Amino acid sequence: MLDLTRRQWLSAASAAPLAQTGIQPPRRGIWIDPRLADLRGKPWRKIHLDFHNSHHIPAIGGLFDAAEFGDTLLKANVNAIVVFAKDMHGYFYYPSKFGPVHPGLKFDLLGAQVEACRQRKLAVYAYYCTAWDNYLAERHPEWLVFNRDRTTYLPKFDQTPGWTALCIAQEGFVRLMEQHTAEFVSRYPLDGAWFDMPYPIGGECFCEECLTQLRARGVDPLDRRAQREHKQELETRFLERLYKSVQAARPGCQVDFNNQAAYGLGGRVKWMDNIDLEALPSAASWGYYFFPLVTRYTRTFGLANYGMTGRFKASWADFGGLKLPAQLDVECASIVANAARCDIGDQMPPSARLDRAVYHVIGASYGRIKALEPYLEAAAPVTEAALMVKGLPLDHLNSEANLGWVKALMECRVQFDAAEPDAEWERYGLVVLPEGLHVDAALAARLQAYAAKGGALIVSHDAGLVGLREPGWLDPFGLTFAGMSPYKPAYMVPRQEFTPGIPSYEYALYEGASQWRASGPATVVAQLGEPLFQRSPQHYTSHAQSPFDHLTDYAAAAVSGRVALCGFPLGASYYSQGYWVYRALLKHMLKQVLPSPIVSSDAPVSAEITVNWQGGPQPRYLVHVVNWSANRGTPRHPVFHEEPITLTGVTVRLNLPVKSLRVRAAVSGVDLTASRDGGVAVVAVPPVKVHEVLVFEA
Repeated sequence: MLDLTRRQWLSAASAAPLAQTGIQPPRRGIWIDPRLADLRGKPWRKIHLDFHNSHHIPAIGGLFDAAEFGDTLLKANVNAIVVFAKDMHGYFYYPSKFGPVHPGLKFDLLGAQVEACRQRKLAVYAYYCTAWDNYLAERHPEWLVFNRDRTTYLPKFDQTPGWTALCIAQEGFVRLMEQHTAEFVSRYPLDGAWFDMPYPIGGECFCEECLTQLRARGVDPLDRRAQREHKQELETRFLERLYKSVQAARPGCQVDFNNQAAYGLGGRVKWMDNIDLEALPSAASWGYYFFPLVTRYTRTFGLANYGMTGRFKASWADFGGLKLPAQLDVECASIVANAARCDIGDQMPPSARLDRAVYHVIGASYGRIKALEPYLEAAAPVTEAALMVKGLPLDHLNSEANLGWVKALMECRVQFDAAEPDAEWERYGLVVLPEGLHVDAALAARLQAYAAKGGALIVSHDAGLVGLREPGWLDPFGLTFAGMSPYKPAYMVPRQEFTPGIPSYEYALYEGASQWRASGPATVVAQLGEPLFQRSPQHYTSHAQSPFDHLTDYAAAAVSGRVALCGFPLGASYYSQGYWVYRALLKHMLKQVLPSPIVSSDAPVSAEITVNWQGGPQPRYLVHVVNWSANRGTPRHPVFHEEPITLTGVTVRLNLPVKSLRVRAAVSGVDLTASRDGGVAVVAVPPVKVHEVLVFEA
């Protein structure tokens, strides 16, 4: 680590010249975060051992054997685990003086688990559920979160109880959390404390304390922004208090807070030692593009990221649900390809005996990760672009627009981070502005200055407007906003060649379009078309939308130097429709505004390709190729990756300064020879069943 205290290190400007850290930028517009390149010594193979048991479970830990517990983890190649101090129901798993200890537990389960891990040199962290606690919610109604309609999260009497929500503005509640924390952290030789639900549930609260605080500020409690700004401050103080409670009880103990992948992270991150990303991809609420989005945002804050998948078929508490090793293999491969560490969620049965089948599957996947760790430790992403993201504090990033852009950019092999407008995004060669991004006058001026200095922009739909409404800020580039199209869908007719081999056709813009005039330096890539009428109960024909009728004078897509405009919501459209022509248009515009990408490949779009940099005596670039080869499925079940079809005949082109044309394929263990095409290293990739890492000397 740099010779700084942890707090100084976190707050140091991440845009410090790379040369000051020994990292030489390969060229202008490429970013390698020196803080990530300096992260060492944190476990790569963690288990999150969920253990929530209501009072209806009569016996806890009846089959627990400490030696068997520890040996099972070792055999499964696990080197870190989260075990339980207190669960979501409010029950403790050690003899707490606060209580309640689970009525079915007759011994110190937490203590026995910690001791088993310490004997085997496994990192061990204690889970503690904060703002969701059924026991406290029933006994302290004054601590409940209240919604706008005066309801709480308490279940109705005819509902099955689930999660409840307590308000972190309540001083008595927060003080009790501090006391609980001091107790379990001081009692056991823990490597860390792991706090779940440490945020304002729902993002707003109308309890008496919150109303009092908001009115004292002179703001309207019904104003959503005022609520979010208040809750951001509450959460930041809450994290600080818990962090300091841990450090007072056990100095140097690691502190982790779950689910911090929300806007405003920069204000909260100084009270975190890691960023844990709960993102079980086979669960409908997350999906397979949630983690790639949020890790590209959270990693820009310089801390180790943990990507959490699960052994479950779907989501938490899926007892009887188990993935095949091939599925965990590809999920873990994607996590480490993005320079994050692995965390696999499991749920221990009430007997407290680990399932042999579960740890057989986990052991197979973690064995692969263990073998790759020399190529993972202190590796930092090499990025050329930023997807600009923006929202109210504590809003989640996973809008359809953001997720669609992540999917499209990944399939186009762009190496990118996600950054808020107040970040130092000028370090990247390309900035992508998704539809729905609120660009104010100050940001518009900053973007214009960036483009004037040679920075590339891709602007989608209403992100070309100031405040998501007129006027537009792209006029200096010959792109003038003329209004929103009244048609949904509208149509797009290519004027440049990006649908090779297909005759002229009018492609539907299913999510609507905006109208832009292209003049001066701008050239039209595709023209906007319209139907004869907007389909409605009064005007309709055939089964679906009205057919194309005529061209307009507006551009559906245009390019002006290194500024590209997409006159329709490409991200949200691609997320909802998956229409290949939207990706084809993006690829075409990228060739014009980002003509020298870091990496390119003829691999199918299902393959994920990322580039990392690793320092040391022999610096090297690491190109990860992840083979996402899915089964056919139905709309009713998750995507499964169980019998991958091996990738063969694939070529990767790396446009970075490579010292030697000798390339090592780390997974298959073979040496390769690349060729040069100008300044580009070209290598034929050996067959890839799930994951390959191509190692180039930098």
